[in-house]
Amino acid sequence: MGRSSIVNRPLVIGHRGFAGRFPDNSLAGVKAALVAGADGVEVDVRPSGDGVWVCHHDLRCRGTPVVELASGALRRWGVASLEEAVTAVPADRWLYVEVKPLPRAALARHLDGLLELLYRRPHRLRVISSSLPVLGELERVLPGASFSWVFAELPEWLPVRVELSPRHTLVERLLAAGRPLHPWTVNRPSRVQRLATLGVVSLTTDYPDRAVEVLGG
Repeated sequence: MGRSSIVNRPLVIGHRGFAGRFPDNSLAGVKAALVAGADGVEVDVRPSGDGVWVCHHDLRCRGTPVVELASGALRRWGVASLEEAVTAVPADRWLYVEVKPLPRAALARHLDGLLELLYRRPHRLRVISSSLPVLGELERVLPGASFSWVFAELPEWLPVRVELSPRHTLVERLLAAGRPLHPWTVNRPSRVQRLATLGVVSLTTDYPDRAVEVLGG
């Protein structure tokens, strides 16, 4: 199945920067994915104990909740800040920011710091989360951004824009319903080709270099 069967090439998004070859959410991975030709990168973010939004997937870092750690300590351990990621991604590339689930009070407490960073990207910004309350609040205050809900199983109801695990039957059902899709994490070349042919909007992958090669640049 070659590139000729793909009507609109999907965006290639580096998962957690360039997770297949670099530490998750590292600044080095973000930069390398862009050099490799990715159309953008995805990073996971959560607030540190002193209110700095950092790029870290897990709730804990070295056994301690990230929200209890100072940003200086996280920096010494190689954890990038969201500000560094925002600065590293040029305006002509996409930045996907996955906001990890937070209690409503914690989100309210740290919201201004997050918005100050995201307002720097008036275009090519997609905010994603597995938490509908988080998405709802951010969509209310970020009218210029795009939003996606992350899920792996098909619920009985659906929001307008979704991010999902790449099961072909699920993708086909949602595309048939007119839903723009952004599947993850798509690493096998055959699946990259298949999902691209199905017409997904973007593909998030641990190996953006491979996906770019499969899709012809």
